[in-house]
Amino acid sequence: MTYQVKIIYPKEEAAENNKLTELTFNEFIDGLELEEVITQYEQLLTKGYSISVNFAPPQLDDKGTEPDPFMIAGRLELAGIPYKATLKLKASGDYESMVKIAKMIEQQDYDYDISAKLQIRENSSVDFEKEGSWFDKDYTKYTILPKASSQDIADLKTLYDALVEEHQKVTINIKAKVKKDDDDSFANQLAAYPPETMIIFKLTDADIYGE
Repeated sequence: MTYQVKIIYPKEEAAENNKLTELTFNEFIDGLELEEVITQYEQLLTKGYSISVNFAPPQLDDKGTEPDPFMIAGRLELAGIPYKATLKLKASGDYESMVKIAKMIEQQDYDYDISAKLQIRENSSVDFEKEGSWFDKDYTKYTILPKASSQDIADLKTLYDALVEEHQKVTINIKAKVKKDDDDSFANQLAAYPPETMIIFKLTDADIYGE
């Protein structure tokens, strides 16, 4: 059970030939066991860094299936860690297909945004000044973005399952609410995620007294 780690170090400034340049340095570490990831986190704290942590589960697990966000949320709940679950969807299509998706979202009492891309061409029937022409399947595409989030992932399950059944590309992003720069909180949070998850450490406020 291994993880990947990406460390984003603070930007550094370098002056050369009367020019000020910002240097960025990222470090990638692959194949770390759970305890090794925790050790890496603790070492960065020891060096004086403040760490913002993000977890990026693999798109497919070792069985070729997508990681289950409900399993991750369930593990966080068992560990007593509060979180916010946000449904992510960017569905695009013609008017009729997006109306169907919009009704699914409305049935669960969530808000959403819709944008339209109109292709104005010489041979297009779309006329920007005539709203009635904005529904041409060949020259108009609608994109829908739901505003669906909850402190309890179970609230999103009905909408999530309905969108999956419609073969929509839908995910749920989970953001745990934990104490920052606390190794115990980090360890409990890490244990909720599947193997091959990428853990992203973004460092700030460096005080390199540990080197």
